Amino acid sequence: MKKLNRILIVGAGEAGAALVNDLRQRGLGNGLAAFADDDQSKIGTTVAGIEVKGSTADLPGICSNYSITDVIIAIPSAKASLINKITSKVLSYNRVINILFVPSAERFFDTVPIFPSLREFSYSDLLGREEFSIDLDVMEKFFEGKSVLITGGGGSIGSEICRQLLKFNVSKIVALGRGENSIYNLMKGMDEYRRLMQGRMPGTVYRIADTRDRRMLDRIFMEEKPDIVFHAAAHKHVPLMEWNEHEALQNNILGTENVLSLSAEYNVQKFILVSSDKAVRPTNVMGATKRLCEIITSYYHDRKNLNTAAVRFGNVLGSRGSVIPLFMEQIEKGGPVTVTHPDVTRYFMSIPEASLLVINSAALSGGGEIFVLDMGEQYKIDDIARRMIELYGFTPERDIKIEYTGLRPGEKMYEELFYNRGAMNKTGNSSIYTLHNDNISLSDSDYDEIIAAVSERVYSMTSEDVRQFIKKFVPEYSF
Repeated sequence: MKKLNRILIVGAGEAGAALVNDLRQRGLGNGLAAFADDDQSKIGTTVAGIEVKGSTADLPGICSNYSITDVIIAIPSAKASLINKITSKVLSYNRVINILFVPSAERFFDTVPIFPSLREFSYSDLLGREEFSIDLDVMEKFFEGKSVLITGGGGSIGSEICRQLLKFNVSKIVALGRGENSIYNLMKGMDEYRRLMQGRMPGTVYRIADTRDRRMLDRIFMEEKPDIVFHAAAHKHVPLMEWNEHEALQNNILGTENVLSLSAEYNVQKFILVSSDKAVRPTNVMGATKRLCEIITSYYHDRKNLNTAAVRFGNVLGSRGSVIPLFMEQIEKGGPVTVTHPDVTRYFMSIPEASLLVINSAALSGGGEIFVLDMGEQYKIDDIARRMIELYGFTPERDIKIEYTGLRPGEKMYEELFYNRGAMNKTGNSSIYTLHNDNISLSDSDYDEIIAAVSERVYSMTSEDVRQFIKKFVPEYSF
């Protein structure tokens, strides 16, 4: 995070007042210049000793009059439309101003200081800020005193699960990943968060391992003794896996099998598979392997007496490989911005929101479920591209061209989260559903055939063999 100088806080409510106190405790109080708030009754009053200088319509003038260098949007419940309005006002005045956010997820944690959770502005924050809820009491009770292992700990979802778990009274976090750079970056971020929190935080262990290496995983399970496992490690890039189907099959299936079998062997209390909307009626190798992972996870619940669940959701905003960072890079280079098709749509959810709901699903699970997160509406990728171009101060097609490149191998026009809406059941949380009869039961012989194939036979398979093998167990897979 950049050093803060002259600070304007947008939102003079409870979060804004708490942020002022937090900044003062950290020696940053001298930089506090003003509040802005759309509540007319607050304008001209002081909140936590700082005057409310105007509304969001007045932001350019406030920034100019008080030489603002940093704007913090302290409205964790703000919808995307309000965030869009505020950022547009600030960016229209001066694109150099540093914009920070209080993430929407922070509204649930009133005992946690706000400052450590501030994030720098990302265009990802213009989507995915719709209302969602979590069962905080249930989560706190479930995770208290537990040791939690997260595979794929350096990835977008895995690393955020690690960060969110710092807010719960877990005994230990074990972050496991294959890429040392990703785990190193996670370690730096977790250490910084601990420093900013200025309080007791659970210890974190960082382990470098490939989930396909069962002997190394065995050692980690033996040494760390996890109570709960989140399995987020997987290959996820659809076009890449269309060209590397053998790697997708072995990494996703064998990796999941190894973590499942060791979870059963070491009496893990709960195993949660992080799945994908691309597992529904898959048209690509990646999605089909994730569906097969769901089926194997269900097999372990049914036949191996392991308490398991899977959680499905769509794209997460700002993750590596998502469209938002790509569009930013293309706009900053002067275009063109590449969109696959003018009508293609996708679900989107913020990384903190998705991670908290995955954690919540673990606390709700009785065993054997497939959970589906309420992703809200699907967004047209073309609309996102045009909105981002406008936020940069350009006009689409005139200043920055949009090029349509065609759907890439394995891509759909739209994504699905379930096969049959009528099979969705409500949970106690309006943001989380369970699916009824969405699992295919494997026989022991089927399971043995799958494991033998991903362990040894994959090396002799042709590309066609891989696809036909997957289709045998995921008949709805089309290619």
